[in-house]
Amino acid sequence: MDLDRTITGPARELAHAMTSAGRLSELIRTFGEHLLRESCIEIFDVWWFQQPPRPAKVDSWTRGEFRIPGARILSGVECIDACALVEAELDDFAFNPPGQVLVGAGQFIAVSANGGRWLVVFLRESVLAAKTWRAKWVARSSGTTGRQPGLPDVTIGELRTALLDVAIQSFAGHARRLFELEDARTELYRDDLTGLYNSRYLDLALDIEVRRATRFGTRFCVLFVDVDAFKAVNDNHGHLSGSSMLSEMGIVIKDAVREVDIVARYGGDEFVLVLLGASVETGTAIAERVRERVAAHKFRTSGRQEVQVTVSIGLAAFPENATSKEQLLRMADETMYAGKKNGKNRVEIYDARQSAATLTMANPGGLDAING
Repeated sequence: MDLDRTITGPARELAHAMTSAGRLSELIRTFGEHLLRESCIEIFDVWWFQQPPRPAKVDSWTRGEFRIPGARILSGVECIDACALVEAELDDFAFNPPGQVLVGAGQFIAVSANGGRWLVVFLRESVLAAKTWRAKWVARSSGTTGRQPGLPDVTIGELRTALLDVAIQSFAGHARRLFELEDARTELYRDDLTGLYNSRYLDLALDIEVRRATRFGTRFCVLFVDVDAFKAVNDNHGHLSGSSMLSEMGIVIKDAVREVDIVARYGGDEFVLVLLGASVETGTAIAERVRERVAAHKFRTSGRQEVQVTVSIGLAAFPENATSKEQLLRMADETMYAGKKNGKNRVEIYDARQSAATLTMANPGGLDAING
């Protein structure tokens, strides 16, 4: 069996899938599916580790767990043992760095990032997957669906090792980029008041989404959200109440969108949402859900008074309405202001078939919410 030819197909498929992944959770899920299918290995948990100042002690690392959908979670004892193993390996690695990826005793993969940070993916062999894996590769290598001739165990072992090595190297480069981009613990990309992403992160994220959509022929929507009559809240209840409302507003909006969507505070009382992979219909349904959730929510002022506010939302779609992030934001912004002129508390959709001033109003509450 030609190992190089045998691993080319799976390696190419994995590289393409990883390139199209826009979020770290999506990348890890894709990587995990590949490992389970091609190497009988499953992802057990995902953590981040922060390197301590030199000289380091084993117990001086800081660490935290990622909430990755589909990943299992280490139990208390497992966590202590696993973290001790990782920290010991990383300490030794720091003094003898052979590269940017560390594979620790077949139990984890550690990918380095800027600032002494590491993304650590815990692995374990899947006994269930291993039962069918060998038969699949015997059939594939022999090119028959009938009688499956045996292959030497050393060949099977070499094949698994080769597939795993290629997958790890492919994963590492993409993981490092997305880990640095999505690092929620840095102050650089977070809004201090709401905890949402800020305009700096939004600028980077839109760059990535426009490039990906252009390359792979996918689409996404941008929602420009503005609080109606927010000045009246500040005038009547004070700026502390206004700031508290914006912070709570961020929570309401975040809870109304999908996990994969990006929510950023653009500035003042404006928010921008990037709905990944969303059509105009899906984007409209999500926008309506945001509008309805905000209108129904009872915000509390610093004096414990209940206040209800509404939002106006403009929607623009890529690539239907724009060819750049600047155009997309401008169109969503202009569409939102048209909604304010048309009565506020509504969703407006940019219509590219007519002039830039022509807008089509979405039917408020007329579409079912889409969760997928």
